[in-house]
Amino acid sequence: MLATYRAVFRVPGSAAFCAAGFVMRMPMAIYSLGIVLIVSARTGRYGFAGVLSACFILGSAPGNPYLARLVDRYGQRRVLVPATIAHAVAVLTLAVMLQTGAADWTLIVPTVLAGFTYLPVESLVRARWSAVLAGRPELTTAYSLESILDELIFVVGPLVATLIATHASPILVLYVAVTLVTAGGLWLAAQRATEPAPRPSGPHRHPSALRSRGMVLLTIVAVAMGAIFASAEVATVAFCGQHGHRGAAGLVLACMAVGSGLAGFLYGSRTWSADMLTRFRIHVVTFGVIPFIYLAAVNIVALAVCAFVVGLAVAPTLITSFGLIGEIVDPAALTEGLAWLTMGLNLGYAVGAALVGGIADAHGARVAFGVTMAAGLAMAAAGLVLHRRLRSAPAVASPVAVG
Repeated sequence: MLATYRAVFRVPGSAAFCAAGFVMRMPMAIYSLGIVLIVSARTGRYGFAGVLSACFILGSAPGNPYLARLVDRYGQRRVLVPATIAHAVAVLTLAVMLQTGAADWTLIVPTVLAGFTYLPVESLVRARWSAVLAGRPELTTAYSLESILDELIFVVGPLVATLIATHASPILVLYVAVTLVTAGGLWLAAQRATEPAPRPSGPHRHPSALRSRGMVLLTIVAVAMGAIFASAEVATVAFCGQHGHRGAAGLVLACMAVGSGLAGFLYGSRTWSADMLTRFRIHVVTFGVIPFIYLAAVNIVALAVCAFVVGLAVAPTLITSFGLIGEIVDPAALTEGLAWLTMGLNLGYAVGAALVGGIADAHGARVAFGVTMAAGLAMAAAGLVLHRRLRSAPAVASPVAVG
């Protein structure tokens, strides 16, 4: 089983860019929680803390596809260095303003800029895998590996942020996060051998990845998926709190991450006979209906089991979603296409979190899980429409094969 994973690292330089990408994107799971911890510790209130955290996520919504488009055009290194520096300046500015007691409204600009300039590193790494493993079945394994690492990040990241904030100083969370981004970004930029070749547009710019057949629908699928993640997370925290076990929320959420990581590991360890589009349809429908299992959550233990089962559907859906981009987007816009999916996940996360909190307060956590179920059905419906649209197209595959 492990042989398939060892195979992807036989490509020279693959372990190095995978590690650099992991370091650079670790703060994905640190920034938002860190901002909440810092602002709430400063003011004793969570309202503006949540708003500022959402500003970071919303700032990345336009930033991810824009920066990814520049990467496709000019190459990763030429964008990584200035974007990473700009990101570091924005985060350090925010940290200094927080330390000096700046007015709340003045914190919004550096927070949005920090989100905007945080490169979609998961797209950059997946683009490198696509370049070094193009046309080989190991690419599905590489995408599975990245999904496993994402789950690891969302288990370790919040733990790191919480430990630093509670045992040292909350503001140190930002300094640690920006150090990781800077180190990982410069490390990744230094690896020229595995960098995908830029696609200069010459006198005519290549069309946006969003104009590729099915890309808008796939982005909508990602928005709904992000809403599933956020609503399940907030509803879980509320459920545990309302049952007198707020401290158990982290363990319950970790169950979902473990389920997803296990599914991703098993998914990437085998070769699939079905094509990518067929697998996408199966997984998106499965993930769309499986949140209804939350209706069986009558206590904390049952909720943990439900979270684990839901997690089993996460990684396969993400893997085939990212893989499908390689089949519908022109190779010249691959990084941008991957970034649109990431943007959709972030946007859906922000919307889902905003919706479910008030419902949980007013009607209880069990009702709040209804947002998770509704988002799942919306995702499944959009996925089925996408499948039908792509299956009816004269040709789905592009020169970038994904296994």
